[in-house]
Amino acid sequence: MKSLKSRITVFLLGLFIFGLGQTVEAQDRKEAVQTYNSAREMVQNGDYQKAIEQFKKAIEVGKQIGPEGEDIVDRAEAKLPEVYRQIALDEYRAFKQNQTLSNLDATINAFQETKDIAAEYGNSQVSNQANGVINQLLYSKSIIQYKQQNFQDALATLDEVIANDPNYAKAYYQKGIVLKKIDGTELERSLELFDQAIEVAKKTNDSQIVSRAQNAARDELVYRGATATENKNFSRAKELLNKALEYDSSSADAHYRLAQAYNKTQDWQQAVDHSKEALGLETGGRTDKAKIYFELATAYQGLGQKENACGAYGNAAYGSFKSPAEHQMEYELKCENSTG
Repeated sequence: MKSLKSRITVFLLGLFIFGLGQTVEAQDRKEAVQTYNSAREMVQNGDYQKAIEQFKKAIEVGKQIGPEGEDIVDRAEAKLPEVYRQIALDEYRAFKQNQTLSNLDATINAFQETKDIAAEYGNSQVSNQANGVINQLLYSKSIIQYKQQNFQDALATLDEVIANDPNYAKAYYQKGIVLKKIDGTELERSLELFDQAIEVAKKTNDSQIVSRAQNAARDELVYRGATATENKNFSRAKELLNKALEYDSSSADAHYRLAQAYNKTQDWQQAVDHSKEALGLETGGRTDKAKIYFELATAYQGLGQKENACGAYGNAAYGSFKSPAEHQMEYELKCENSTG
């Protein structure tokens, strides 16, 4: 009899404990739901930091109560990346109003945190979006640093962009632009970066960067080729200028500079050929063509083709080339139509 009473007591105690457990579990779920709802209200009110704390608390409570709290955990984890993204967007708006490097760094950090949180909670869409924004912001940062002549800092920032996304063609292009400004930089290094920009841009169908990188390489080569001609290093000048034509075969300036270099070495026919190419490609007015006609006339004169030389000098007699062209026609070639 005593044994039966004991078993009944144990049974009743078990029912009490079971019921108590269900009550506690219900209370915990209620707390999780209330915490989650509170966090949502904070988001609507723009109190993002407190909302983050509440969402994290809802996740913690939800995990503690097991299967009954899984839906709360899932919802809170889905909301967290969105809150971090909103904070990052607010930082970006602040930067747009006051575009300082410190504000930009704060924006980059906010998007980096968004990316990390989104990855932690399995939201690849937000994580990828944040990563793309980070690269754009880092690129913008490198432009600011470049304009401030902080060239080494700009290069370091561009290296971050490339490490984050090796297919970011603009970063290679901009590195080439920055390197051109640094004393002692070898031309080959800049050209390598322009070539990388062209290669990546073609792969990603970015025709604008392909064109910009080709033009940048061409312009640098033409500039250095012209400088080499001035320094009487004519073989180097021809090498550089012919390389420029590999980037842009329709460069009137490259052909003109080659005509100059070939005239200096008395390679008259080459000078004629490049002068004619330059004239066919030049889209400017009479002032732009006068210098080319002068090189053409010089080459014809070197070949002993007086009539052609006189005609070319006549076309060159304009602006700053008027006096030297007329001198050649009147005193050197004694052209029939020269004005003495």
